[in-house]
Amino acid sequence: MIKYVLVDLDGTITNSEEGVTKSIQYALHHYGIEVEDCKQLRKYIGPPITWSFADAGIPTEKVDEAIEKYRERYNKYGIYEAYIYDGIPEMLKKLHEEGKKLILATSKPLHFAKIVMQHFGVDVLMDELCGADSDRNRNQKWEVIDYILKENNITDKSEVLMVGDTRFDVEGANICGIKTCGVLWGFGSRESLEKEGAAYIAETPEEVAKLICEL
Repeated sequence: MIKYVLVDLDGTITNSEEGVTKSIQYALHHYGIEVEDCKQLRKYIGPPITWSFADAGIPTEKVDEAIEKYRERYNKYGIYEAYIYDGIPEMLKKLHEEGKKLILATSKPLHFAKIVMQHFGVDVLMDELCGADSDRNRNQKWEVIDYILKENNITDKSEVLMVGDTRFDVEGANICGIKTCGVLWGFGSRESLEKEGAAYIAETPEEVAKLICEL
């Protein structure tokens, strides 16, 4: 039986495409990297931002500075340029009614994750919020998951399921020895989720709730 449900944020609870991609575009422009179509930056929604900037061509020694440029715009505008996916509140409420412990598991810094969750009023539907820490000791998705497992004294990993939209969610869960339900309404693809080894695939939040209640 699944007792603990870890839920990703960007691409799973919220569609943060506009805010994240425009803020990355803003930061890249500072370094002379011009991206006219923000859709080209969708692949950077979900992964740790350090990986995103490195992949985009920012030198290692400039990544910290690039993150500050990103936050220059994101903190003011980007964090609110998002919306909750249809069916998410209902999914979370249904899982709560079934007695599941819901824990946010995001690579987004916890400070920003809290603001987003509170802004959209879904923080009250979660039992716990967990994200990256300010010192970047907990930055990768597997580090976030590992922290959650330890903080909750979870020893039976068969009782835990990660719900997320990208291969990074599946990869992180695999490293920690838990299964993943990949979702198709976010920024990943069925192919990438299955290739990484997602145990389940769901097309809608309703399907996720039904699946978990049956496990």
